[in-house]
Amino acid sequence: MILLLSAAAPLAAQHVLYTEYEGKFLAVLRARGNQAYVKVGSQLVAAESRRFVLNKVEEFLPVFVSVRSLDVKTTYLDMNGSQINNDFLLHASLESPFALEDVFIVLKLDTGSAGKMLFLQEVGAMKAREPKHISIRVPLSLSLGSGQYEFHLFSQGMEVLQSQIPPLACDEAVDRMIAKRLPPGPDSAPQLFIGPEPEYPEELLKTNARGQAVIALRIGANGRVYNPEVKNATTPAFGMAALKAVRLWRFIPRMKGGQPVETKAEIPLDFSPPGKPSAKS
Repeated sequence: MILLLSAAAPLAAQHVLYTEYEGKFLAVLRARGNQAYVKVGSQLVAAESRRFVLNKVEEFLPVFVSVRSLDVKTTYLDMNGSQINNDFLLHASLESPFALEDVFIVLKLDTGSAGKMLFLQEVGAMKAREPKHISIRVPLSLSLGSGQYEFHLFSQGMEVLQSQIPPLACDEAVDRMIAKRLPPGPDSAPQLFIGPEPEYPEELLKTNARGQAVIALRIGANGRVYNPEVKNATTPAFGMAALKAVRLWRFIPRMKGGQPVETKAEIPLDFSPPGKPSAKS
């Protein structure tokens, strides 16, 4: 039999996962399989404990991961009224415009029959713009019954923004992080806070062409990008690749008189074939 679990209330807070090591709770920075690793001195060591705690913290790691085709369920066999071979199953595809290291998943289950549980599972390294397919099976000693789950995704111990979190909550989280980083001086130029580099257009790989695109945009007082458009480009493909990346950018906004203000900007972006250095603008 298969039992589907429903998603819990949409996440709006960020977390750090802790586990016990020699009587102390330390932050989990890496997973190997479902084994947690914590930092002791300058070394990452395996934590023997399977006790985990999710604690809320102020900030996400400011990167975004798309979680696609997420399927979470439990299965069991009914043998004369008894449930055996209880399994927790998760399938999904992860993709991010950023390269990420030491990625792991934490699943928080709030079940009817077995209480609350936390599951840890390694994802490993993720390459930029390359889907990572994951399939997890966790044998359980008890049936979970009906319940809900939360999906948390971490890189090097910090929770990342991901598409299981509502877009508005993601935007508000980044807004808070940017507001904390406004420079103290009265005047300053805008600075890029987070954003992927443009992807070299696939249709130009055979040509090994180099080029540039210039994107005109408005940077709001909240650091968001508005009305980006290609001002000029060596080829249309470079223009479209630059535009796709810039739409995901967020800035520390321009400061004038000690207050964040909107500003207009033109941003040149250089393109070189993969594996070959490009000039920095």
